[in-house]
Amino acid sequence: MELARRCMELGWSVSALTRNPQKVAEAKDLGLHTVQGNLHESGWWDELPGNFDHVVNCVGAASPSIDGYRDSYLKGMHSVLGWIKQNGSRVNNLVFTSSSSVYPQTDGSLVNEKSDTSGVSERGQILVNAEQACLHASAELAKRRSVIRFSGLYGPGRHLLVDKIRRGDPMSGCPQRILNLIHRDDAATALLAILEAEDLVDGGIFNACDGQHATRGEIANWVADRVGVQAPEFIGASEDHGPNRRVENSKIKKVFGWVPQFSDFQTGYEDFLASE
Repeated sequence: MELARRCMELGWSVSALTRNPQKVAEAKDLGLHTVQGNLHESGWWDELPGNFDHVVNCVGAASPSIDGYRDSYLKGMHSVLGWIKQNGSRVNNLVFTSSSSVYPQTDGSLVNEKSDTSGVSERGQILVNAEQACLHASAELAKRRSVIRFSGLYGPGRHLLVDKIRRGDPMSGCPQRILNLIHRDDAATALLAILEAEDLVDGGIFNACDGQHATRGEIANWVADRVGVQAPEFIGASEDHGPNRRVENSKIKKVFGWVPQFSDFQTGYEDFLASE
């Protein structure tokens, strides 16, 4: 929605597809041509006709199950490709929003777009397969094909961590594990940087995060202090074997000239909390 709003401000004509009735209403209020439907099905194809310059597939999983992931991400990506082919007009940009969860590293190492994703979870592998479907799409369908791997999104409408800390709920897992983040507004500008790039710039895979590499404990303690509550307790730290890696964001900066407005969680959360 934030990307759509920014595109509208540029004077672009924007259409949206969503399965969520509430999002349909929000999108229509914003002035978007809006269609409700499931991405992995083809019933929406004829409801979004016309020649599009850019297509951004930023679907979220319909459910946390394996089938939910497969339907939304992999089948959804193939559905998008079928729809573009049916429209009969090549788009300038096809972008799939993926996640840094495709990196399975647990040793705190620095990962970039060339880092190994083997050993990722079954859900993560579905994301990798959807990425490949996008990147290997025919050049007759899209001039530039890009995958953007977002780290943890926070900001307006995405404040579960703040709510949890305010309630005094314990945090699960290890406080020393690194949490890579990106503010919602920076996620939107990263996407827009790709869409507005010159035709000679190549697509590919791009990490988008603030690049700070703070730990979960640092973030939780700072938020607790900022909202005036006790620092949360962390439970189950010894059993936590989740991903622990530092995501590098230099490639998207170099290729597209993107720079995050919120380069650390302190400025991002301060902006969000000040607007409450």
